[in-house]
Amino acid sequence: MRLVRNKWFGFVFAILGSLHAPAGADDSAIAVTLKSGRSFAGEIDPTSSGEQLVLKAATGDITVRRPIGWERIVEATVDGKRVDVVTLRQRLGSRGSEVGGREAGVGSRGTLLRKIELRGDVTAASTQVDAAAQYIPARVTMVNFDPYIANWDADVETDGVIIDIVPLDGDGFLIPSSGTLTVELFGQQRRTFDLAPQSGGATLELIERWTREISAEDFGPNGVRLKLPFGAIHPELRPDWLAWWYGLVHVRLAIPGQGVFEGSRDGVRMLPFSPNRDRLEMKTGERFLPTETLGRRE
Repeated sequence: MRLVRNKWFGFVFAILGSLHAPAGADDSAIAVTLKSGRSFAGEIDPTSSGEQLVLKAATGDITVRRPIGWERIVEATVDGKRVDVVTLRQRLGSRGSEVGGREAGVGSRGTLLRKIELRGDVTAASTQVDAAAQYIPARVTMVNFDPYIANWDADVETDGVIIDIVPLDGDGFLIPSSGTLTVELFGQQRRTFDLAPQSGGATLELIERWTREISAEDFGPNGVRLKLPFGAIHPELRPDWLAWWYGLVHVRLAIPGQGVFEGSRDGVRMLPFSPNRDRLEMKTGERFLPTETLGRRE
C-alpha cells in the first residue's frame, strides 16, 4: 500500500512539474543593475512578463522569486553578456501570454485544471513555503540631505538654498519615495543687549520655512534636488538682521505608510565666504559694489 501511494505522489509531482516549467522557459543566468545602484542576480523565472522581470534563486528546498519593474532596470547581462533591456522586455512580454495559458492548465481538450489537492502524508518536498518566495520591498529608515546657499540666476547675490534629499534604507541605499518635505532655516538675529544679555545680543530665529511635495519619479542617482528661494528675509541683503555667518537647517520628510523622518544640519553658511565684502560692509555699511547688479534690494 505504501509503495502505491509513493508512486501516486511521483505521478502528481510530474504533472505539477509540467505545468510550472513550460517549454521554452529561459533558465539563463541574468544580472541586473537598478537605478538605485543595487544589483541582483539569478535565473529568469517563467512568470516574467512585460510589466516585470522575475528573478529566481534556489537555496536548498526554498526558492525565492524577486519581481522587479522594468522601469527600474538600467543594465542587464545574460550569461555574462550585456543585453538590451528593451529587447529582453519585449521577448519576455510576448512569451508571457503563452506561459500564462499553459500555467493555467488549459489542455488540448479545452478543460481547465484549476487545482490538484493531495491528501495523506505531507512530505518535505510538498511543503515549500510560499511566504519565503515573496518579495519584501525596502523601507526608508532615515533621510540624508546636503543644503547649501546658491545663486541660480543672472544677478550677483545668492538666491536661496539648494538641498539634495536622499531617503535611505537600513543598508544605506537610496529609496526613491513620494511624500511631503518641510525644510526650516534658522539663523542668529541681531538683538539689543538688554533683550538677549546671555547670548550677547543675538537669538536663534526662524528665517524661512518651505514645504514641497516630492515624487519617486523625481529622483535621480543622487536623490532629488530642490531650489528653495529666500523670502522676506534675505541674509545677504539684511546685514542689520543677521548676527552670524552660519545657520541651522532642519528637514522633516513624511512618507505615507512608512513614517516621518527628520534630520538637522548645523554650520550651514548663510553668506558666501567673501572677506572683501565683509570689510566693505564694516567700512561703508554696504555689501555690494555700485557697479554690481542686484536682483532685489531691501
